[in-house]
This record gives sequence, C-alpha cells and structure tokens, in this order.
Amino acid sequence: MLRFVMGLVPCMEEARDVVQETTALLWERRAEFDRARPFLPWACGFARMKVREFARRRARWHFLEDDEWVALLERRRAELEPELDARREWLRWCLEKLGEPQRALITGYYFDELAVPELGERTGRSAEAVYKFLQRLRRALFDCVNEQAAAEGGAA
Repeated sequence: MLRFVMGLVPCMEEARDVVQETTALLWERRAEFDRARPFLPWACGFARMKVREFARRRARWHFLEDDEWVALLERRRAELEPELDARREWLRWCLEKLGEPQRALITGYYFDELAVPELGERTGRSAEAVYKFLQRLRRALFDCVNEQAAAEGGAA
C-alpha cells in the first residue's frame, strides 16, 4: 500500500503518515471486508480517501482532492508499472555491484533511515563528506540503471 500512496504523495514521511492513518481505518472497518474479494483494491480505496483528507490539510496538495487528478495519476502509474518494476530490478543489480562500504552507506541512509551525522560517525567522515559521497553514489546508481535500461531497450 505504501507504493500506491507514494504514487500520489511522493514525500516519504507524509506518505507513511497517510498509510498509518489508512491502516488504522482498515482495522476499524475490518468487519466490512469481503474475503471473497481481493484485499488490495479495497484497501487502496480507503487510502485514496485518506490521501484526499491529507490534501485538504496541506495547501500544496489540494489537487489530490480532485477525483479526476487522482484517477489520472493512478492510470499513469499503472502505465509505467512495468518500466518501474524493471528499473527496481536494475537498481537492485546496481546496488549489488557497489562495494560493501558504499552499499552500507546507501542502506543506512535510505533503508535504515539513519541521519547523516550518525552515518558520518559510523564511517569516520564529516556530515558534508557523507552528503557528497551520497550524491556521487546516487549519480553512479542513476547512470547504472540508465545503462541497463538502454542495454535492454527500456526507456532511459
């Protein structure tokens, strides 16, 4: 469900808040769920509702209150899903090609959500050096994914 919400609310922290609110609502409404039907579409319906509530609270996201915009975003995400899936696989492959120190930094920052100063302490680098190193790693991963896309005929 997080991927679905991230397609509408690209800020990770805000998307997680929406998912948490959605999960609480799903728990409250669990008795209404028909087990003969797929869960994800049912859950995404509630997520859409929570995205709209989120948009009403945040001025910059008001366009998400419009059902047509949300439907357009959902259709576009569905159209791009095969390419995005391929890019995720290429990213995994590119991450595996990194050395252990580089992979540990990426993992610490993006997956473990460690703060840059903490990563600096762990690696013996200044916060500025960590930021620059992450910037170079992001660029290297971006280039690697695009090279894979070009090699396999995907969009770059």
